[in-house]
This record gives sequence, C-alpha cells and structure tokens, in this order.
Amino acid sequence: MRRTGPLALGLALALSVSAGCKRHDRARSSSYTPPALPAGFVQQSGTGWHISVPATWKEMAQKGPAAWAANDPQVVDDFHANANVVTEPYTGESYDYAKANENDLRAKPRATVETVHEDVIDGDPTLVIETRWAPTPPSTSAYRVVQTALASHGTGYVVTCAVSASAFERYRSTCDTILRSFAVER
Repeated sequence: MRRTGPLALGLALALSVSAGCKRHDRARSSSYTPPALPAGFVQQSGTGWHISVPATWKEMAQKGPAAWAANDPQVVDDFHANANVVTEPYTGESYDYAKANENDLRAKPRATVETVHEDVIDGDPTLVIETRWAPTPPSTSAYRVVQTALASHGTGYVVTCAVSASAFERYRSTCDTILRSFAVER
C-alpha cells in the first residue's frame, strides 16, 4: 500500500492538541521482550528500524514513498503478497500516529477498514488495522492489508503487509509475524 502524503491539515490540528500531553495509560512497556525470530524469517534493516520477513521474499525496487519493500515471488490472483515500511516526520506518540493513520484509511474511497484493535508492538501501545482495498485497474484483484504504526525520535513508521483478498487467511500468520517483528530505534 502506498501512502499519498502527510496527514490532512484537520487531522494534524486535532493531533497537535493531544500530542503535547503524555498518556500514562498508553506508556511504553519497560518490560517488553521482542519475539524470537521465527524459522524461515530473516531480518532486514533500514535507517532507524528493523523488520523480519520470509527468507524467500525479495526486496523490491522503490516506487513512491516506501523506505523499504519486499514481496513474495509467488503470485496469487495477479497479486504478490508484500510488506513495506513508510516513514514521515511525526513528533507524537505511536498510539496517536496509529489513530491518525486509521482516520486517513477511513477517508480513502477504495479502502474499507474491517478491524482495528489495540496491541503492543516493540513495547509501544498502538493499533493493528486490517483494511480491504478495491482493485487498482488494470488489476481485477482486491487485496487486504494489515498494518501498524510506531513513532520514535521525530519519525512516524508505518509497516504494512498486503495480500490478495482470497489468500489473506493463508498469509495471516506471516503478516502477524512481520508486524510483531517490527522495531524502531529508541
């Protein structure tokens, strides 16, 4: 999934009010232990972050705002499952950034947000968002996306796993592992 740019002005104004106050109920977990690297997954790194993806997935040439992307060489319904990391300036907390991304997704005409749940990724309270996307012509394949967002040191990070809608349940555990492996520099 590609993001088209910074958050909308109205959303930014709404966040600026809450970004200054610390939410103690959503503080970073000091006892967080990162998950073990699963068999068949390899770690990839970028500036300020790292993630694990299946060893068979290949890094993709960058098109658009992604800082990094990889895809499964297998095609399902004319769609390669893929994961990407997108970054943008953001000075607030991870939960607020994830909430802003949820609002952004809800405004996209091709996207339908299916589920949103609170979770802890890399010790930060955040959201995991599942979205169904209508096909982008000339493709006729709908796809599903699961993503989360973290913020650290003035940067917002969105990690996304996208899969053909018909194959999503088959890839669910892979996408979950990818999201849970994501970590940023603190």
